[in-house]
Amino acid sequence: MSAHVQPQQGSIIDEDDLFKDPASYTSFLDSLDAILLLGGGVPLSPNEPPVYVQRRCDVVAQLLNMVKQSVNMHDGVMKLPSVVCLSAGTAHLPQFITLDGLPLWEATASAAYLLNHPQYPLQEELVFVETTSYDTISNAFFARTSFTDVTGWRRLLVVTNEFHIHRSKAIFDWIFHTTTPDGSTANYELYYLSCNNIGLADDAVEARRAHEARGESNVKTKLAPKYPTLEGVWTFLTTHHDFYSASKLAKRDAGDGNDVGKDSLLKLSYGKSDSSRLKQSVIQFREGRVLISLDIVAATALLFLVVGIFVAVTKSSRGSHPSLKAN
Repeated sequence: MSAHVQPQQGSIIDEDDLFKDPASYTSFLDSLDAILLLGGGVPLSPNEPPVYVQRRCDVVAQLLNMVKQSVNMHDGVMKLPSVVCLSAGTAHLPQFITLDGLPLWEATASAAYLLNHPQYPLQEELVFVETTSYDTISNAFFARTSFTDVTGWRRLLVVTNEFHIHRSKAIFDWIFHTTTPDGSTANYELYYLSCNNIGLADDAVEARRAHEARGESNVKTKLAPKYPTLEGVWTFLTTHHDFYSASKLAKRDAGDGNDVGKDSLLKLSYGKSDSSRLKQSVIQFREGRVLISLDIVAATALLFLVVGIFVAVTKSSRGSHPSLKAN
């Protein structure tokens, strides 16, 4: 019989270590109030987050199934951790726009994937979506202010990929341990689960790791010391953040904002791929329907125009040549 493993608060659990002896973690998993599943880039379809995010979802679905199999009943009801899928989108790439003209939230795609999981589909009442955040800092802020502060969930497992785990830990440790306006702390217990980097090429992972290391250093040395309160984080978001400051958003919409994430390798880790670029530039399949881009429509129209001119010239040439006239 496996000995129960109780990770230390703030520790990072590796996916491979967990699944070597999953039974030893069931007691810990059963004690969780909620799992915070980070988004990670532009969805492939309404039911498919990027492949590396699918890995996060697969691990979460398997963990919930492990807890379910442990049959821990509380007052006659099986208690399972809630799952909050995070993120409206990414600041680094254009949104996936549905045929209704509305964005497809990253959190929605992750939730749909979990609810329709081929092996371990989750119950609807367990799955929630946070659709306000556009980066990891706002992931943490809105997860806390919109969900955990309200619900009283305190024992939390934050799930993301290995290339993203260390900056995520720095950010969630900072924001979830800030003081509230009355000077108190919420006594959160945070744990982190690092999932394998499935679905990304090695060079894309390395580019993202370098980006993450710079961000982690910025959080630890500048942001966390400067904004130690929850109100301070709110001030940072609404005055300095490109996606939450009114003036910055106005400049961005006017075309004066900075183009973030020009590195093509870095973009791969936010949901951009060669195949997705091709699909987005030519034909997109959304919700069972086909959406054809203006580029291909224009090219097709030009082709028909050229063919029409060729046919007209050919007919004119045949009509004016004596040997081709009908007897």
